[in-house]
Amino acid sequence: MENTIYEKARELAYEVLSTDEGKKVAETRYIFDNNEEARQKLLDYNTYREAVNMRVQEGSITEDELKKEGSKLTQMIAELKRNEIISNMIQAESELNAVINRVMTIFQATITGECEDNEGGCTGSCSTCGGCR
Repeated sequence: MENTIYEKARELAYEVLSTDEGKKVAETRYIFDNNEEARQKLLDYNTYREAVNMRVQEGSITEDELKKEGSKLTQMIAELKRNEIISNMIQAESELNAVINRVMTIFQATITGECEDNEGGCTGSCSTCGGCR
């Protein structure tokens, strides 16, 4: 029986991926993966961010240096957002995450027996509840 639960979870994941939002993520990731400039910009940002994080963890960065590095990272993020390929991918991932969060809300409400309405949660009033799904 346990395998059936996991198989159904995998089926649900494929259903999520087959939504318009899932297809958009696949499309934008494909475009990103095939654009050297966009990939390099994101790699540069992640490498720089990780280096700053490492210095913070090691305690080898002063407060002033941290402020400067924070400003630099903010500038790098702004540059990433100006890149249409990266921006489109981030937007698509955000939209897919909203679908996943909605599915998880329904999943959690079903498990806990809470009322979950169409707007994303229980209103707190049983008189407005359409019942658990």
